[in-house]
Amino acid sequence: MFTLTDDERAISDTARDFAAEHLAPHAVEWDQAKHFPVDVLRKAASLGMGGIYIREDVGGSELTRVDAARIFEQLAKGCPSIAAYISIHNMVT
Repeated sequence: MFTLTDDERAISDTARDFAAEHLAPHAVEWDQAKHFPVDVLRKAASLGMGGIYIREDVGGSELTRVDAARIFEQLAKGCPSIAAYISIHNMVT
């Protein structure tokens, strides 16, 4: 049986909690108003979501691509648009 490690679970839970608190309550409003929530993206970055699989010595979190997929999945539950933006940002970095 497949189970997440404690670290993997903590990463997923952090992303889930962030999405529930900062994304989901505002997603429809942001979409309707065409609002780009820079302040929320800065909060995500402070949690390490701006450089998920980038080496730590250059400011990243140095997590795996699978960790990133778990993070994006949880963020998408709150706001698919912001999850996509963060995913693309990570691909570019």
